[in-house]
Amino acid sequence: MSNYIRMTNLASKNRETARVFKLGDWRVEPQISSLFKGTHRTNVEPKVMDLLLLLATEPGRVYSRADIESVLWPELVVGEDSLARAVSKLRRALGDTANASRYIETIPKRGYRLIANVVKPTATKHYSAKIALGVIIIGIIFSLGLRYQQTRTELSHAPATENAKLTRRADNLYMQFTRADNEAAISLYQRVIADDPNYVGAQAGLANALVQRVVRWQNKPGEPQVDAPTLTKALNSGLTETADGRALLSRAAALAERAARLAPNDPSVLKALAFTYSAQGDLDRAIDIYRQAIAIDKNAWAPMINLGEIYLIRGERELSNSAFEQAYAVMDRVYTEEPQKVGPWQAALGIAIGDSYDELGAQADAERWYRRVVKLTPFEPKATTKLAAILRKTGRSAEADSLCASLSERIGLFEECADTQLD
Repeated sequence: MSNYIRMTNLASKNRETARVFKLGDWRVEPQISSLFKGTHRTNVEPKVMDLLLLLATEPGRVYSRADIESVLWPELVVGEDSLARAVSKLRRALGDTANASRYIETIPKRGYRLIANVVKPTATKHYSAKIALGVIIIGIIFSLGLRYQQTRTELSHAPATENAKLTRRADNLYMQFTRADNEAAISLYQRVIADDPNYVGAQAGLANALVQRVVRWQNKPGEPQVDAPTLTKALNSGLTETADGRALLSRAAALAERAARLAPNDPSVLKALAFTYSAQGDLDRAIDIYRQAIAIDKNAWAPMINLGEIYLIRGERELSNSAFEQAYAVMDRVYTEEPQKVGPWQAALGIAIGDSYDELGAQADAERWYRRVVKLTPFEPKATTKLAAILRKTGRSAEADSLCASLSERIGLFEECADTQLD
């Protein structure tokens, strides 16, 4: 398994396990990265909350730049302004200023310390700075993805930061899978990273978008589109081995690896990392990381689909079908929560599963999947046409004719459906 996944991000572990505490006039809720004063709520970025938790470990102690950077950005070399920017954001959230500090005091040439009164629950564990700087702490393991879903739901109701808004917009653009939308997504991700180089969602998103550029749009604007809309075709055609392709994938890997160091238990980050590795041809490592993402979040259907494609590339069709069917079942389960994300993919996935069984000669299983798609999405043209073909192959031409007639009447004439009659 990659060392990037093995590394423990101590600051984020503390954030996940830390309990609510009082800081001056504020109530701090680390698990949702929020500060409350009466009915007023202020949301901060996870990295800013990590900084607050470290300073609150020993109020009054001066933490040097090296102390803080080793916890917030483990094994990373960051610019001199990264810490200053994080302190500034924390001060702004607390309504504090450097000139008249009530919460965070700058000690010239030494570091920072928390000067406000901190009241912690008596049951809260006290982690000293030595522990925070030197000992691996076992954090909470997400139970079957439940905790991840709860956290995602909590954050969805919180006022979003500007970077969060831009990243969400970029994510939606990326999911449109057109060249223009992908380039727009890249631009937005880059804008977020320019403001906050450690914004995990933008790093993972930019890695995904760069891989898609390699797989789908290496041709120059205005040139004929290269027919390689899938990872499988891109690998087989050598698109991932061009000079531009290798450079973009190297950049994507650096982004995804950095995101994984900062958020090693985030399924979407792991998905981006595995996607990048798979495009680089490192299928074994990609499989390992996709499995880890699925173990953390059993509702992570996108990694399941990508895992199935890798198995398909390797010729392991039974494993591929199993992964695809698992993803389809999850889509059924989460559809009411994520209809816009699941809707465009589910029917296509069901058809792909049916096609796979048909190629294996398992016509009964193929028919079952085509029927499942048609039941879920009546008159879906491809599923209806493929189902009609199987019906004719198995001597049920009347039913096939009825299906094609209904399709023609309700949607329009599809010659493919009529042409499924065997010669």
